[in-house]
Amino acid sequence: MACHTKIPNKMKEEELAIKGAHILGPSVESKFDELKYEVIHKIDKELTDSQNARDYICQKYDELCNKIQYLTELDATVTGFRSDVKAIEKQITELSMRVDDIEKKAICRECPSITSSNMY
Repeated sequence: MACHTKIPNKMKEEELAIKGAHILGPSVESKFDELKYEVIHKIDKELTDSQNARDYICQKYDELCNKIQYLTELDATVTGFRSDVKAIEKQITELSMRVDDIEKKAICRECPSITSSNMY
C-alpha cells in the first residue's frame, strides 16, 4: 500500500495554476494579459459612457424642471390677468349702468312732462 498525504485543495489549485503557466508559456500569459487589458478597457469605456449618459439625462431633467417652473409661473400670471380682466369687466358694466341711469335722469329733466305740455 502506498502512503497518501492529504494536501489541501487550495495548495493543489495553486500548484496546478503554476504548472499550467509554465506549461503554457509566456506567449499564453501575454495573451491573457492582453485579454485582461481589453476587458478592463471595455468596462472603463462602458462606465464612462454610462456616466456621460447619466450626466446628459440629469442636464435634460434640470432643463425640463426649469421649463415646468417657468410654465407654472406663466400660468399663475395668466390666471391673475384673467381675474383682473373679469374684475375690470364687472366694474365697466357697473359704470356703464350708472352712466345709463344718469343719462336717463338728465333726459327726463330736460324734456317737459307730457301733462304739463297738454295744459298750455
